[in-house]
Amino acid sequence: ANQNRRCEKRTVIQAKRSSNIFRVTPMDQSLEVPIHFDDDSKIRVLDPEKFKHTEELAEQCTAFVEKIENFSGTVHVLVEVLDAQAKRIEHAKLKAIGQRNFVESEIENRENKKKAIQAQINEKMAELDRFNKQYESLVQLDIEQTSLIEKLSNNES
Repeated sequence: ANQNRRCEKRTVIQAKRSSNIFRVTPMDQSLEVPIHFDDDSKIRVLDPEKFKHTEELAEQCTAFVEKIENFSGTVHVLVEVLDAQAKRIEHAKLKAIGQRNFVESEIENRENKKKAIQAQINEKMAELDRFNKQYESLVQLDIEQTSLIEKLSNNES
C-alpha cells in the first residue's frame, strides 16, 4: 500500500507538469503519460514545442525583469534629482520670503524714521516761530527804547 502511494504521487506530479490533467487512481495501471526526448536526449514530459515556448517565455521574462530593474534605477536617479531640485527650490523660496520680510520691515522702518524726522521738523518750526516772535518783540522793544532815549535826550538839551 505504501508503494502504491509513492507511485500515485509520482504519477500525479508528472501529470501536473504536462498540459493535460489526468486523474490517476491506484487501480488504473494502463494510463500512459507521453514522454519526449529533447535535442540533448533528456527526458521531457512536455511536448518539445511547448518546452521551447516555455524557454522563450522564460527568456522574455528575464529580459522584462532586467528592463524593469533598469527602469527602477532610472526612476531612483530621477527621484534623487527631483529631491535635490526640490531642496534648492525650498531654499530659494525661504530666501525670497526672508527678503520680502526684510523689505517690509525696511518700509516700516523708513515710515517710522520719516514720522520721527517730521516730528523734529515740526518742533523746530514751532521753535523758529517762537524765536521770530521773540525777535520781533525785542526789535519792537529796541525801537521803543531808542525812541524813548532820543526823546529824553532831546528834552535835556
